[in-house]
Amino acid sequence: MAHSASARPEPHPPRPFAIPQRGSSLAGKAYWAMVQRVALTAAAIDGGYIVLFLWLGSLPLAAVNLVSIAMYLGAYRLIQSRYNAAALALIWLEVVGHAALGSLLIGWNSGFHYYLLLFIPAIVIANTRGFAAPMVIALLAYYLGLQVLCDHLGPLAPLPPLSVKIVNWIHICLVFAMSAALAAFYRRTILIAEGRLRKQATLDPLTGLNNRSHFEALAAHTLARGQRDGTPIALLLCDVDHFKRVNDQYGHAVGDEVLVAMARTLSQSLREGDVLARWGGEEFLALMPASPLDAACATAERIRAAVQATPMEVGPAPLSLTMSFGVAQVHGADDLQAAIVRADKALYEAKHAGRNRVSVA
Repeated sequence: MAHSASARPEPHPPRPFAIPQRGSSLAGKAYWAMVQRVALTAAAIDGGYIVLFLWLGSLPLAAVNLVSIAMYLGAYRLIQSRYNAAALALIWLEVVGHAALGSLLIGWNSGFHYYLLLFIPAIVIANTRGFAAPMVIALLAYYLGLQVLCDHLGPLAPLPPLSVKIVNWIHICLVFAMSAALAAFYRRTILIAEGRLRKQATLDPLTGLNNRSHFEALAAHTLARGQRDGTPIALLLCDVDHFKRVNDQYGHAVGDEVLVAMARTLSQSLREGDVLARWGGEEFLALMPASPLDAACATAERIRAAVQATPMEVGPAPLSLTMSFGVAQVHGADDLQAAIVRADKALYEAKHAGRNRVSVA
């Protein structure tokens, strides 16, 4: 399939609950925007908790949630001021402290401790320096210590059993929802990383066309299908005339723009089923299924004439450029490399004959 439009390497996906460098990438900005949304959502939930605990008659817990709102809003403002690490520490402190205070005030059965379990996947997935196991062990020690302390002290500000059960049910629902959201975030992060790696493995980073290895893989399928159908397959090899002169006169940045523009022109001029690749340097290679040699030559001539007639809008001024083409017939999957050699020889003949022309093997 022909590819159009250039594709630059995508930024690395964010690592959840890690600390990206301050403003270092689009991924980092997206990550901290997500943390800001989490802080605002948590503040809104705590606002609902204030109403709940006032209704249940627990003024201490209503006061705790008031402090929690202030901490989450403070974290939000810290991220706005780009104090990202401090904001993340404030959020962690709120969750750890809130879980402890809620459990001590109305008892372990209230379910405040469920929120601590959300730290486990965050610690394990985000940690890349070997500190995951000690941190999980420390969290486990905190969790068990909090339970022992709650069992020893009993509820410091007890509520009726039905009220405690209502709070527990609410916590179960919220933790289920937050776990699902966290899993979805991790899944999306993994899919983004997989997509980026797939593009790096199969596409040329400058033009967004297939690279050599991916072209060969796609060509194998195309040639096998052509052999089954008995249809002719053509190969088109081309490059930009006097490309070194462009680089020397205008610089490599303009040279890159020329290659991107040529890739776009080729993609738009070929059929959807044609396999197009950047073959190396300023060379492009296209495999054209169900295409006799004369049809491939006509396509090459049409592209050549279009490039010659249309100056490229790159660099300080439009550049008038030309391309040379070598066309060959492919006689089966085993003939691909030999056909590339024949097309290369035809391209050399086009160059030797004065460039800006189509030569047939």
